[in-house]
Amino acid sequence: MDCTRFFSPDYAESRRRLIAGARALAPRHGVCIDSRAIDPRGPANETLALDFVIFGARQPRNVLVISSGTHGVEGFCGSAVQHYLIEAVLPTLTLGPQTAVVLQHANNPYGFAWQRRVNESNVDFNRNFCERFDPDLCDPDYVRLHDDLNPTSLAPDAEAASQARIAAYIAEHGERRFQQAAIGGQYRYPRGMQYGGARIEQGAGHLLALIAEHLAAASTVLWLDFHTGLGAFGECELVTGATIDSECYRFSNQVWQGCVKSANSGESVSTPLNGLLDRGIERTLPPGCRLAFAYPEYGTYEPARVMRATRNDNWLHHHGDLHDPTGRAIKAEMLESFNPASATWQQQVVQTGARLVDQALEHLPGASRRSA
Repeated sequence: MDCTRFFSPDYAESRRRLIAGARALAPRHGVCIDSRAIDPRGPANETLALDFVIFGARQPRNVLVISSGTHGVEGFCGSAVQHYLIEAVLPTLTLGPQTAVVLQHANNPYGFAWQRRVNESNVDFNRNFCERFDPDLCDPDYVRLHDDLNPTSLAPDAEAASQARIAAYIAEHGERRFQQAAIGGQYRYPRGMQYGGARIEQGAGHLLALIAEHLAAASTVLWLDFHTGLGAFGECELVTGATIDSECYRFSNQVWQGCVKSANSGESVSTPLNGLLDRGIERTLPPGCRLAFAYPEYGTYEPARVMRATRNDNWLHHHGDLHDPTGRAIKAEMLESFNPASATWQQQVVQTGARLVDQALEHLPGASRRSA
């Protein structure tokens, strides 16, 4: 199977394609599409929305959720897996009266449409699920590195000096500590990288409301939220924010065969992170509901390149011009860093995603597949 066809050229086409594909499956499963728009518009003035597409039972007890676009530009990957499911899995799937599959398209539709990791408020969606927002929650090393991580100029001399200071920090403290300082999530600098916000953002509120409304009767929820940018090219690691002594961690490893790694324990390619989506989901699900959750994290390029792309994109949206040659080059590099044009990479994404979905379906009560 040529999996490259499941990748869409932009957010608007991915959304159109997903909704059309879902409606075509309505005679088999029954489909409910609950779309929650956010205030900003897309590059072509299109509506931007979180689309919660339910196949099967209303108010299900057993649910598999596949979500995409938490980090905006990474949505090409997750939505490709969703398009694969619509074409190759859902037509062969039988769902019992208490079972559903949900495709949550574009958690962060602004970032997907504008090819940013953050949302319309410069907030990292996956640092925004906090019980309390504290401006003092900011790694002291981030404060030390702030001006170099968030430059006001990309002029060659200024850049050389910034990169030299970052290199000196890494030489002294190591890559891992730099990663923790740079991406852990901070709540002090609204225009800085990895800003987690001062309140629950509109899109995050929509997602929590969708969960509270449609999954209010759930007793078993299996959830995959697709990401890119960390790890070796094309390789996939399953990450969770749950601690290794939690039921969520244990259940997740039962479903995905011992491959889920905790970001909080040091066993993952990811360092500990603040305000994670999975923690917000777990707090919103009904009491007693069992949650198995994993972030499939697909590697793209070396960390320095990915960090530079994110850093330059943050500079561009605060200090640059999207339409001049520098701006266009930065946006092209941002897209390539999180959605490589490589057909081999795209093939690996969908093939791995298909296996993860198959493993989840084996643990989803009331779901069975027939041969295509």
